[in-house]
Formats: sequence, structure tokens, C-alpha cells
Amino acid sequence: MFDTDYNITGSHATKLKSLAVKNSEDKKEDKESPKVSARIFERYIDVYLNAAIWGLLYNRTAKRDSSSTDRARIYADAFSRERDNCMFLYRMVMLLANSDRKNYLTKEQRVDRAFRYDSKGKEFLEENLELFHSYVRGGIDILYETFCENLPSFTREDFMNRIHDTLSEYKNILEKNNGEFVPEDKNIDKDFEDKINNLLKD
Repeated sequence: MFDTDYNITGSHATKLKSLAVKNSEDKKEDKESPKVSARIFERYIDVYLNAAIWGLLYNRTAKRDSSSTDRARIYADAFSRERDNCMFLYRMVMLLANSDRKNYLTKEQRVDRAFRYDSKGKEFLEENLELFHSYVRGGIDILYETFCENLPSFTREDFMNRIHDTLSEYKNILEKNNGEFVPEDKNIDKDFEDKINNLLKD
């Protein structure tokens, strides 16, 4: 797990490129690279890791996009350097995600999914990784909406204010109610909030 290259495709690749300084390994000029970019992250892997957090925090997923031929590759050596962080976030998503309401997983089942299914077989692993990557893609959408939409009309001061406001929101989320998860975004469903708080208390 997290030992091979991973390709992000379509609109999510374009959005990722808007958020990161282009990888030094991407030597060729990419015709589909965005003209305007926030570039608030140094590497593609940094966008990937932060997107997983944002996708999970806002309970937002996205399907693989093929609306364009754009592609952004995260190399295996980047995963190798960040393996501990990748595994930690993967476990968190497996513990907290419950996107399929028809087949609702108990807490015990989610613990199994997070810690015991790694060696259960390729099919289980691929399914879990796809679930993880759906949160990464959802997080990329949120990051792009937060930092890149309307960017051509932004002044530097507008951009810095947006970063400050976003960081302040997350500071408030982490500090409210003695460490309980209390989202500012009212679109986060109550069930998701309760799951996080129950796991934090255990």
C-alpha cells in the first residue's frame, strides 16, 4: 500500500496543479496545466495529504473524473517519504467513513476495515483504497473552491485573508467544546459528527 505511483485524472488533476508548485520531475510543459494557480502547497503529495483531511472533515467524496485527459502523477518515492502520514490518514478514513448508508458499518466493522483488512486480499484492499481516494478527490474539490475560485480577480491581500479565515475556522473547530468535533460548516451531517466524537471519547 502506498508503494507505487498514483495518477489523479481529469478535473481533479487540473485542480491539484492549481494548488501545488509543479513537481520537479514533470519536465514536459503540460498544455492542460492551469493558467492561474494558488500554489499554496510545495508538492503534489502535500495536496494529496491535506485533501484527505479536508474530504474527511467535511464528509465529502468525489468519483474519478474523466472529463479531460489531464493527469497528475504522485510518484512512489513521494509516498515512500510520507508513508507514515499516508497510513495514518488511511486508517482515519477507514475508521470514520461510512458513506454507504444501506450497508452501515458498526464501529467494530470499521476497526476491522482500518486495521485487519490489509492482508485479507487484493479485492478488499483495492476497495478500501478507492474509498480513501474518493475522500482525497472530495478534498481537492474543497481546497480548489476555497483557494482558487475567482482567483484571477483576487488581490494578494484577498488571498492572504482567505488563508487566514480558513485557518481560523479550523482552529475554532479543534478548540471548541473541549476538543469535540463541532463543524462550522452546517452541511456536515450530525451522524458524521457523532461518529467522530464517539471515537474520540473511547
